[in-house]
Amino acid sequence: MVVLVGIDGFRADYLARGYSPLLSRMASEGSISQGLVPSFPTYTFPNHVTLVTGRKPQNHGILNNAMSDPTIPGQRFRLADRNAVTNPAWWTESLPIWVSAEKQGIRTATLFWPGSEAAIQGVQPSRWLYYQHDLSPQERVKLLLSWLKEDRRQPPAFVTIYFSQVDSAGHAAGPDSERVNQSIREVDQALIVFRLGLEELGLLQRAVFVVVSDHGMSLVPGDQIISASQLLKGFPGVRWEWTGATSGLSLGGESEAEVLRALSAQKELTCWPKRDIPARLGGGAHRRIPDVVCLAQRGWSVSDRLLNFPIPGQHGFDPEDPEMHGLLLLHGPGMPRRTLPTLSNTEVYGLLCRLLGIRPEVNDGEGTLERLIFGSRTLSP
Repeated sequence: MVVLVGIDGFRADYLARGYSPLLSRMASEGSISQGLVPSFPTYTFPNHVTLVTGRKPQNHGILNNAMSDPTIPGQRFRLADRNAVTNPAWWTESLPIWVSAEKQGIRTATLFWPGSEAAIQGVQPSRWLYYQHDLSPQERVKLLLSWLKEDRRQPPAFVTIYFSQVDSAGHAAGPDSERVNQSIREVDQALIVFRLGLEELGLLQRAVFVVVSDHGMSLVPGDQIISASQLLKGFPGVRWEWTGATSGLSLGGESEAEVLRALSAQKELTCWPKRDIPARLGGGAHRRIPDVVCLAQRGWSVSDRLLNFPIPGQHGFDPEDPEMHGLLLLHGPGMPRRTLPTLSNTEVYGLLCRLLGIRPEVNDGEGTLERLIFGSRTLSP
């Protein structure tokens, strides 16, 4: 059994804080990366999909937590909009690992993972559930264990469980807060319960854990929020499609050159017309990328609304920034005791396919993680 554990917003250096003794023990017994480099933009949905497809957002099509598509009129994608996230039209370029596994006769179960609520190519996991944000880490674990108990005669070979609490705490109180530390502790304690439950079911000894996070977290002081409306108040046609540390806008008939000139006055932003987005960030060919995209310096963010509360913790900054790097931890049968270098999150998918023994789909990984774990033995076809 392969268990993919997603801990949203768990920055790579959080492990050293001492609030996650189980994860620290698993790291000492298995393989731990110095950091998992997210894909651009460093937001939740794009990177969770990259982890289970091996494709960069510009290739799997989930470019942001909120986005528009000219081929899907009348609906805007938002992560909190169930009608949108369950619409297969948004997922036509994405082929998550559970779809391939199910097609190849391998049962899967996803207790929350972006994409699992939609029937992609008509396929969903054997077990899945609509996302319920209010479920605590303990409740999520107990629910997944109940599925495994019911299916103990034919347990799924691939299981995911997703924890949102560390990310939520980071946004609400900032990455250096006691609230984040408490959320780390809560997730770690839930994983202890999960492993004990697997042991009771006779599944723990053959379970390989792949523990990942989608991105890190940075502090954004309240006085370093850039007002989108004020920034381009002289351009009424402009519509902000993306906001945050990575922001983007549609020109709406306004002059590209004049808009870019106005944006250049905000020294904390680097902005490109979509055709000039750097290759290292994936370029700008995809139809869901807005006309102009801006990347803020760490500690700054763009907002299109007035908030009566601060959001001191944010992500969306440059993927190469160490504060955006996430966790990669491998533990279980066949996982060597090893410190791994910093790796791209496109590498995780190939390892998952290798562990499941399934044929991988076309992806952007280079097989680096597989080689580090399995050496020179034949890689996945």
